[in-house]
Amino acid sequence: MKPQNPAACRFALAVALLVAGAAPLAAQEQRIIAVVNTEIVSNFDVDSRIGLNFATVQGGASAETRERVRPQILRQLIDERIQVQEAKRLGVSISKREIDAQVARLERANGLPQGAVDQILRRAGSSRSALERQIEASIAWGRIVSGRLRPQIEVSQEEIQETLARYSEGEPVTEYLLAEIFLSIDNPDQEAEVERNAEELIARLKGGLPFPVAAQQFSQAASAIEGGDIGWVQKGQFEDPIEQVLAGLDVNEITLPIKTPSGLYIYAMREKRVLAPASPDDALIEIAQMVFPLPPGATQSDRETTLALAETVRETVEGCADLERVAQELRVPAPTRLAEVRIGDLAADARARIRPLKVGEMTEPAPAPGGVGMTMLCVRQEPKSNLPSAADIEENLIRQRIDNAARRYLRDLRRVAVIDIRA
Repeated sequence: MKPQNPAACRFALAVALLVAGAAPLAAQEQRIIAVVNTEIVSNFDVDSRIGLNFATVQGGASAETRERVRPQILRQLIDERIQVQEAKRLGVSISKREIDAQVARLERANGLPQGAVDQILRRAGSSRSALERQIEASIAWGRIVSGRLRPQIEVSQEEIQETLARYSEGEPVTEYLLAEIFLSIDNPDQEAEVERNAEELIARLKGGLPFPVAAQQFSQAASAIEGGDIGWVQKGQFEDPIEQVLAGLDVNEITLPIKTPSGLYIYAMREKRVLAPASPDDALIEIAQMVFPLPPGATQSDRETTLALAETVRETVEGCADLERVAQELRVPAPTRLAEVRIGDLAADARARIRPLKVGEMTEPAPAPGGVGMTMLCVRQEPKSNLPSAADIEENLIRQRIDNAARRYLRDLRRVAVIDIRA
């Protein structure tokens, strides 16, 4: 199963409702199923969301399946009511214009003509309000998370530098580019039900439901608004049950539900990479090799004179272009230029002499075939490192902490809410 790019699928979950072939919902009996503080959730709301969630399943969902997911759908709707109520308490309002703009983006992203949403909804006998309320909750909660929680999250420069040091000085580090779906288990009585819902969701993902759409529909993590995208995460940062599964997961694979004390996780492995400091031996260089010739049978005095001349050139020449000029003046063979040489591919003795050179510097004169030789470093192209920047590390740490804070925030809101479930 290949997880899709969440940015391309944002709000794409609403398409499911647009193509649903369910019976007209408006004609169904209206019953209050739950009251969240002072706001109701009706059977119409639940049936609308079930139609949305299963519209992408070939042939729809059976009556048994639809009935089995009703409790989960109800919990999602309750959470959305709580999120919107909290947004209003904080003075966060989502305008009709913003919601309409998201619907318009939805139409464009799915190649639908302008106004097609309303036409398809009318043909399906469904309600645009169901779609609008979902969009409203998604935007409102995202705004609370970014506006209220984000300013409370701090990452110190010491933490960033410690992380950078681990990358730069330690062993190579494996990172995962992940998307997640989190299904909360708030009390033990829900465990079996949430596990059944997770299995049903896995079946739908295997059947072709895009992971970002499933995350937006079902996930209770703050990353749901981003299609579950949690960016690059370092191996070793997870709880043990998750770590063990991810270690054996291939790119484009999706895990089975992973049980943790807080709930069930499903992960999509979008990409893997190994981060390690760039090796100095991977630098590409251009060098100029110059030989001061000695005649056959040269005396020790001849060798000393040539070595002295070479040392004088080494101390006075300025760059490889100047080295060619000096060779012409001294009437010695022109330097031999070698380009795009990897330092690690040089012979061990040459590598040891050239590695510490700066551009424009020369090795010490040394005996060479036919005379005394020296090598100048003309160009050095440092190897590119795939280590993350300080900004990348900071953003990743912030993202993880925001997700945890948002989860606690919603849990606390549930605890103080007056929720009356009637069916």
